[in-house]
Amino acid sequence: MVGTQSIGAAGGTRGDEPKHEIYWRETEPVVPGPPLSGDVDCDLVIVGGGYTAMWTAFFLKQADPSMDIHILEAEYAGAGASGHNDGFVTPTIGHSLGALVHRFGAQRAKLAYAVVGKSMLELERFCRKYSVDAEYERNGYYQVATNDAQRKLLERDIELSGEFGGQSSIELLDTAAARERIGSPAITAAFKVGGALINPHKLSRGLYRVVTEMGVHIHESTRVTDVTRTARGHVASTPRGRVTAPNVLYATNAYQFQFPQFKRKVAPVWSYAAVTEPLTDRQLDQVHWPEREGFVEAGNFIVFGRLTAGNRLLFGGGKVDYHFGRDMDESKYMDNPPATAALRAVLTRYFPQWRDVRFSHTYGGAVAMTREIVPHVGTLGDGVFYGHGYCGNGIAVTHSTGKVLRDLILRRDTTYTNLLFVNGKEKPYPPEPFCYLGSKGLTALLAAQDRYPRLVPAQLV
Repeated sequence: MVGTQSIGAAGGTRGDEPKHEIYWRETEPVVPGPPLSGDVDCDLVIVGGGYTAMWTAFFLKQADPSMDIHILEAEYAGAGASGHNDGFVTPTIGHSLGALVHRFGAQRAKLAYAVVGKSMLELERFCRKYSVDAEYERNGYYQVATNDAQRKLLERDIELSGEFGGQSSIELLDTAAARERIGSPAITAAFKVGGALINPHKLSRGLYRVVTEMGVHIHESTRVTDVTRTARGHVASTPRGRVTAPNVLYATNAYQFQFPQFKRKVAPVWSYAAVTEPLTDRQLDQVHWPEREGFVEAGNFIVFGRLTAGNRLLFGGGKVDYHFGRDMDESKYMDNPPATAALRAVLTRYFPQWRDVRFSHTYGGAVAMTREIVPHVGTLGDGVFYGHGYCGNGIAVTHSTGKVLRDLILRRDTTYTNLLFVNGKEKPYPPEPFCYLGSKGLTALLAAQDRYPRLVPAQLV
């Protein structure tokens, strides 16, 4: 549902200035399909056209091919975070393993991680089976430390994984061993995490093709203006028609707050990324990085890096920004010079050999956060379903969420419908201005903990 300034090939910029546009959108141009025209009755109407919507439709059509499903998307399928995240396929649910175990206990966390781990494997099989060229690289990534405090965070995660029965399989690499995997002078310790790197935009467009071939109706350029309950069912109104169904799924993630039931359940925060021009063979030879794994630096405000299929370097993360009133205006926030400068400093710290490589793209995007810093999926009863709040780790989790929502919509009681992030109590964010003031205070505290870990030793998120 996120707004865009351009679709497909990006517009020009002056000189060597980077484009303040989502890099991934250049890798596969999109012509949005026709909008809804007229009134429709169906079995399920889905508001929003990202991963949550399309995976749910995919699994429902597998379970019941006769089900009539209509997806309403304001721009094009995958235009939001589904298509412009940073492409890390991770097992992480919410923010971190530690936060999950702290809130739900080791056993429930273990089951949820097992389900998401299965989704990671199935994503690769999906791409092979349906010939989806998502630039899938099953090379995993490294959780890395750059100082002693971060090393202790890595040790804590390994200890927690031991409660899952997996401690013996995780090796904490010392400085020399870690730099044999990724030749960065910043890295002092690391451990490998199973996962993959993908092009998220190509995955979303491939998923769009697959579900439409299965008979799912996706109406792009179709903004939902209102959803009401009538005697005939839930009615989703758009400028050119209405869809009526006994079941409605709200799948707008960072935009979920636009609907009254979810007004204070999700806070959109802005995170930033920078992408370089393609590295030459000579430049690639300057850094020892044989398996091309991504890496994620331990901390509250993580920073991360990866290579794309075209050998561009992508850096992202750092402090996030929440804007008063949940403002998500891209024209204001897509370009953030301080965030770009911070990412340039991160690149220089990790790879001083590449300090002068030009950024071709710098941009931001909204991440949907919940108070508990875990996703929330479930039903409000009366045929109303929802999924939101992936906290920046949604690629594999949304695949699992599709199975959860399939079973909820089909009124099944399964392992999926009893996962820790399903039908849980959601703490609402406070109203404005307290939400804005609280976000600023928490951001400052988390940043201080990252910088001075001894001053704030307790886990905050």
